[in-house]
Amino acid sequence: MRVQSQPRPLSSDSSPQGVGESTGGFGFFLVVSPAAGRLRHLPPARFHEGDEWVAAGQAVAVVEQGSVTIEVISPFEARVGGVLVRDGEPVQPGQPLVWLEGGSR
Repeated sequence: MRVQSQPRPLSSDSSPQGVGESTGGFGFFLVVSPAAGRLRHLPPARFHEGDEWVAAGQAVAVVEQGSVTIEVISPFEARVGGVLVRDGEPVQPGQPLVWLEGGSR
């Protein structure tokens, strides 16, 4: 299995960028799918919403495309506010996967 790791910049449009996009400036951000495929969560397999922090550049999941996996990267350090797609579900480019709230602890 080949893994591609490509950190991507923040995006304010709906194009698939693989990382966050602002949802209105209230301290909430979405992490979106960089590609079509099947979502696989990374450990911890189930984020404890509101208790789990992710670091800038941390992979929060992978999207499987056959034998290739593409990492889904958090654009910054933030608290996990919610997981929007279950492990194993199909996803499309630009689809919101995880929402993050706040920033630095």
